[in-house]
Amino acid sequence: MTLDIQSIARALGGKKTGQFTANVPGPGHRPGDRSLSITIKRGRLCVYSHAGNDWKECRDYVMDRLGIDRCSSRSQAAFTVVSQQEEDEDAKKKAKRAIEIWQGSVDPRGTIVEHYLREHRGLRLTDDIAGKVIRFHGSLWFDQSARLPGMICLLRDIKTNEPRAIHRTFLHRETAEKIDRRMLGPAKGTAIKFDPVSASGLMIGEGVETCLSAREAGLSEAVWALGSSVAIRTFPVIATISTLTIIQENDDTSRRDSAVCRDRYLKAGLPVNIVRSRIGNDLNDAWRAGRAG
Repeated sequence: MTLDIQSIARALGGKKTGQFTANVPGPGHRPGDRSLSITIKRGRLCVYSHAGNDWKECRDYVMDRLGIDRCSSRSQAAFTVVSQQEEDEDAKKKAKRAIEIWQGSVDPRGTIVEHYLREHRGLRLTDDIAGKVIRFHGSLWFDQSARLPGMICLLRDIKTNEPRAIHRTFLHRETAEKIDRRMLGPAKGTAIKFDPVSASGLMIGEGVETCLSAREAGLSEAVWALGSSVAIRTFPVIATISTLTIIQENDDTSRRDSAVCRDRYLKAGLPVNIVRSRIGNDLNDAWRAGRAG
């Protein structure tokens, strides 16, 4: 296989985002995920996970998908090895940039974000999350040559509540349809916290729209979106939660990762429930079907 960026993106089920860059599904993530960035740099491939996957795991995953012999020292050299110090410095830069974008974003009420949620997802943009958890940015870099408007959600550290990263949903300027989703900043160990943990427990799910659907349907008083199936798989035990409820999506990856999280909580002696949609792939599909009916 010729290692041009278009061929790499196609082989890994992702999208080319620039002359030498692509965003593709990370290892263990769903097909629509775009958390793994690949860059061709000085004849080498550089991999970086925005979801916090280990770079060695990402490297081996990419090599396997591209049919490159992992045992070959020459093949190994084709991948840029980033030192821990460089990783830390890069993470700090991305975290700083993410918070700058958040601070430069505005209240989403009356913007294309509200139109997207209402018209394409059947969801209300409520006052308690508008501006506090969800914001609008009118000019986000999508690739090296294009800027798009988008919905920005703040990712906070699960344990400390510190703002650490953002989740960006890029929107079509005219139709408000979703174009792509990406995270920016160190997203590992974070959540989009729509609510504080309540006495009745906590509900977690992958997508923003899935979790907003659960929230609007009144399924829980406290809902967090984690952004990926991997984040559900690795969700830590929080001893103060009375009951954990996991929103499972209708695919093998979600079923597997939800089960791992469930077993961790059960082993810790904490009650856990799993809910899923009987319509479509996720709760937002069911929510929209219910509204249409």
